[in-house]
Amino acid sequence: MSISSREGLLVCAIDFGTTYSGYAYSLRSDFAEEPLKIFIPNWNAPSSVLVSYKTPTTLLLGKDNEFVAFGYEAESKYSELAEEDYHRDYSYFRRFKMELSKKVGEGKRLTTDTKIKEITGKREMLALDIFVHSIKYFIRQVLDTVRRKGTGVRENEISWVLTVPAIWSDPAKQFMRAAAEKAGIPRHRLMLALEPEAASIYCSYLPLTKLEGGEVGVFNAGSKYLVLDAGGGTIDITVHEVTSDGDLKELEKASGGDWGGNYVDMTFKSFLMEVVGEQYMEAYCLSHTADYIELFRDFEMKKRKKTAVPQSKVTMKIPASFTEWYKEYTNGIDIIETTKKSKYNKSMKWEGDKLRITQACFDNFFAPACTGIIDHITDLLENPHLSGTDIILMVGGFSESPILQKYIHEHFKCRVVIPRDAGLAVLKGAVLFGHNPRAIVARVTKYSYGVASYEKFVPKHHKSTKKDRDFCSDVFDVHVKKGTTLHTEYASPKRIYRPNRKDQLELDIELYVSEQNKLPKYIDDAGCHYLGKLTVGFPNTKGGLNREVAVQLIFGGTELRVKAENEATRDIFTAKFDFLGNEP
Repeated sequence: MSISSREGLLVCAIDFGTTYSGYAYSLRSDFAEEPLKIFIPNWNAPSSVLVSYKTPTTLLLGKDNEFVAFGYEAESKYSELAEEDYHRDYSYFRRFKMELSKKVGEGKRLTTDTKIKEITGKREMLALDIFVHSIKYFIRQVLDTVRRKGTGVRENEISWVLTVPAIWSDPAKQFMRAAAEKAGIPRHRLMLALEPEAASIYCSYLPLTKLEGGEVGVFNAGSKYLVLDAGGGTIDITVHEVTSDGDLKELEKASGGDWGGNYVDMTFKSFLMEVVGEQYMEAYCLSHTADYIELFRDFEMKKRKKTAVPQSKVTMKIPASFTEWYKEYTNGIDIIETTKKSKYNKSMKWEGDKLRITQACFDNFFAPACTGIIDHITDLLENPHLSGTDIILMVGGFSESPILQKYIHEHFKCRVVIPRDAGLAVLKGAVLFGHNPRAIVARVTKYSYGVASYEKFVPKHHKSTKKDRDFCSDVFDVHVKKGTTLHTEYASPKRIYRPNRKDQLELDIELYVSEQNKLPKYIDDAGCHYLGKLTVGFPNTKGGLNREVAVQLIFGGTELRVKAENEATRDIFTAKFDFLGNEP
């Protein structure tokens, strides 16, 4: 589809985070003159909340699953409904992005039928619809803001960028694209930006004075640095090298895990459950949902505060209902007495609606997440091909945590560089990526990609169980090997495919990936998993079984693409991936 000369007059990025989300935009004319002139709105946040450039990733739906509110407004509305006991017909979803973080072959397959439970667990809804509601909300916010600001930019002149973790699978990326397109963003005006890449691009534009620890040499040609994108849900880690042209080249495939800020929340929750019991926590969430949300909102704010001296105590505001209802729930047992009998009796103390925790105990909530991050970075930096990587660039909301920063400083001799607005680096960088999507010139493949194929059966070479007449079935026909550095728009070698029937108008090709370093021989080898199918459409049946289509997979970008054509005539065939269907 052709793009008019006015399309892309404005680039808008939506940073859809696990804990917080937001949007930002800049005009093409501003980018040319002043790249960092990026507009980010302020949200109407409660006075107790420190973050106002983003809003919580929370969605409130009504009885018929109609949209009610998002973000701080959803939290406030739900609390008001709960006070009057009107909330039971509503569905409240929070931090649902983590549902897309599973790797291919890890647990239940992500499909368009995947469902997510709301906070009480009583109701569930199609995950796709939840994301569509959320993205539609941001589209409305953007269009309203652009109109009020008098930019003169029309809706069809906006290019959109949606952020996704670099460690996400191809199905998860396709899921987000499908949700965005269903929400109303045209396919040809939508790009996906990988979060650590976006942050890296943003930091490369910053003056040194805005990079803590970045006095010299961070983005000089030849510099190698590890990007630690610590968000609320996932930790995304990659390694970049600055090319002689000033572009960025990925040296190590994106990796990471679920050690983000939410992991700290879960550790804190486990701490409370050890004191009051798991059943009480679950019952409290169901009966006092608004207060349950408020409890963890306050904890979120305490996570971001500067670490005090070890002898001090952290004071948290706890909803009065937490201690009062505990006494009712346990038939008269006081929570203070329960605490005295726990192993934390010297680490915590209840004082009215306050919970006072020793600094050492509070710091321990971070230990599992920080240890996971430290161990992973340690393993990465031991790779010989990453020799010379002596800078760690910390970005993402969780990177603002003084405790995580302390862990990184103590465990690595590298120079640690942190932008002043680490929590906004991904959002701002996504806008810059939208203006210059070729800023990353090379990426490393996370998997080996191949298709299910047949080849001539050779007794000494193939398993007898794979013999199908004169052919060997289930062969993993490799298109690209894991760990290969590929430049943008790299096309794999052509594979020729033919129809199985004379009247066939569509050809389905099964795609597989392998996470093993050694290439698999068969599609059911260990570590090999079904990715999805590629459907190629023939324009007509002329030629019968003699029709041929040359297929190439296009790597090196943020999404896997495909090219299919008739080699003789150079006619382009329709070809599309389906990573969200059920396994055959």
